[in-house]
Amino acid sequence: MVEGKPLIIVLYVDDLILIGDDQLIQCCKEDLAREFEMKDMSLMHYFLGMKVWQKDGEAFVSQGKYANEILRRFHIKKCKPMQTPLAGNWRKEHDASSEVVAATVYR
Repeated sequence: MVEGKPLIIVLYVDDLILIGDDQLIQCCKEDLAREFEMKDMSLMHYFLGMKVWQKDGEAFVSQGKYANEILRRFHIKKCKPMQTPLAGNWRKEHDASSEVVAATVYR
């Protein structure tokens, strides 16, 4: 807390993220720039592969790019989506006529 207002500083490798009041962020940037060589990249757009949208008092983080990369990597990007992979009304039925299977074979 600085002057009763929260200021969050996140450091990841060589990326620095400042979260808080605009005046506090500006003062913090100036103080850090006096001590370290750094450049202001303005508002964050991507962080750790996640897309970030920002507006006054709000931030939205999306992993859509990551999800699309997974689909592309496993060659399933053009597959048709389904709500659930199993039928919703499926019920297991007891089949007394089937053979007993040794469970250890399938482990």
